[in-house]
Amino acid sequence: MDNLATLLELTEKYSEITEMYMNKTQIEANLVDANILIVEMGRGGGKTEGIIGPRTVRVAFDIPRETSVLAHTTYIALLSNIVPNLLLYYRSPRGENRQPIMNEDIHYVVGKKDLPKHFAQPRYKIEDPEHCIIFSTGHIIRPLSTDRHDSIAGGNIVHAFMEEMKHNKGDKLKSRIFPALRIGLRGNINPSPYYQGLTGVSDTARLSANEDDWFFEYEKAVDRSLITDIINTALHIEKAKIAILKGKDMEKNQRVINRWQPVLNRQRAKAVHYIRASSFVNKDVLGLRFFINMTKTLSEDEFLAAICGIREAKVANMFFALFNEAIHTFTDSYIYDSIEKFNIADTFTLTAEYLKYYDNTRPLILGYDPGSFSSITVAQEYRPKNELRIIKDFHVYTPRDQSDMAQEFTLFFCNAKNKRIILYYDRAANQDKSFKKQRETDAQRLKTELEKRGWRVLLKSERQRTIFHYEHYDLWEVLLSESERYTPRIRICANECKNLISSINRSPLKNTDGVKQLDKSSEVKLPFQLQATQSPQIASSLMYMVFGLYERFKIRRKSNNTNSNQNTSKSM
Repeated sequence: MDNLATLLELTEKYSEITEMYMNKTQIEANLVDANILIVEMGRGGGKTEGIIGPRTVRVAFDIPRETSVLAHTTYIALLSNIVPNLLLYYRSPRGENRQPIMNEDIHYVVGKKDLPKHFAQPRYKIEDPEHCIIFSTGHIIRPLSTDRHDSIAGGNIVHAFMEEMKHNKGDKLKSRIFPALRIGLRGNINPSPYYQGLTGVSDTARLSANEDDWFFEYEKAVDRSLITDIINTALHIEKAKIAILKGKDMEKNQRVINRWQPVLNRQRAKAVHYIRASSFVNKDVLGLRFFINMTKTLSEDEFLAAICGIREAKVANMFFALFNEAIHTFTDSYIYDSIEKFNIADTFTLTAEYLKYYDNTRPLILGYDPGSFSSITVAQEYRPKNELRIIKDFHVYTPRDQSDMAQEFTLFFCNAKNKRIILYYDRAANQDKSFKKQRETDAQRLKTELEKRGWRVLLKSERQRTIFHYEHYDLWEVLLSESERYTPRIRICANECKNLISSINRSPLKNTDGVKQLDKSSEVKLPFQLQATQSPQIASSLMYMVFGLYERFKIRRKSNNTNSNQNTSKSM
């Protein structure tokens, strides 16, 4: 090849390089580019646009005609959040020329059955193109939810991408996604370093908020000496690419790339890299105001985890002592036959019509915790299995009120044929009269707002006696133990009741003179915007409902214990 031909070829090859800002963590992630890349980074750190986004492009163009997956707990989250954010990365103008990373219909298509003529054909037939991102190389990225047993059955994939890893259950990823990373790349002597790899990003998991820290284990698998070697090799190659871009010693630098790129690929293919960083790594982009706002809106625990990346522990001594997510929650929440009719490019809004365990011909049972922060939990009894299934939670706080709550509830349950509601709430009967009257007024107002929207509401807590914390504790001990065949089984939707589950996990037990009580001090200490996940507020609404339905099952205590409680235990 003569010098002129070499110059033209190399100039064309590297002329599309665009300068863009990256923070230190993004640079490290893209430079090391290990087979397994896990990044635990604080909120606002640039995980999608700086790590997941660029990585999907590299995988798509390095492994043509194959299939990768973009995994999350539910397809709802993929449709409404994860996929739109990834497409926004592809479409957003960047660099001096303000051009997108890729052009739709030229470099990729979304949810289309008929591919442009210049696209390579995928290795396998596309079974559901309306749910896929397909690149011009024929590479497919398929959104995949782990709440479905058959979602990847018999599938063959080359790479798995995972956003918001803390919301994924590690056991389900390992049993349903990872085994599909088995396809062979026949005829390729030097397979891609991304082959059978993982890319995952998340901010720090908070166990007390029902988040899973399964990905922390990869931190122990990092070979630091190998990572150092990769960085040295990658910098050597990048230096050669920059020289070519500037027109310096182009043939010589191309020989450097040709020699060392295969070495770098082999190094990366063997590597596991785990990066931990706080939000402060992106301080130049976020600015001081972001961190000031976060200190005002987040509790100290949440700020330490979500912003600073400091790991925390779960409440050790819980009021719901026997609560076990593996037993008392369910994840098969949705009717996917209906949801899958949506194209991945469409805007999707979740309503109750897509809930698997909602029967719109039967009444709804509500637990209501009134106040400046108010919440409701929604359930239905499923008699054949003797189960109470909690299918949704709602909350509002000042200045929003019962009208807003009723509107959200009505919009979600828009397909209800049976408009009857059975409402349990806190009468606060042993509080002062003004407080008691306010609670009853709140319940009456919620009833009025719901009835304005076509519901028929039966208030079940009127004239109810005083109920003490220890009574709730005793009842939940019986129900959660499931030791008796005739007691109802409590089952909570893990996808639509995340706040409720977090509230249960943040409900501490305290003992006052030997009497069991729910520690509700966090409701006073925390700002309203944090109480949904970090206080017992929403759990309390469930407690009123469950006690109203199943008081007959609670343990009968000796009279001397009951008498002592009259002076020490507070009503819910």
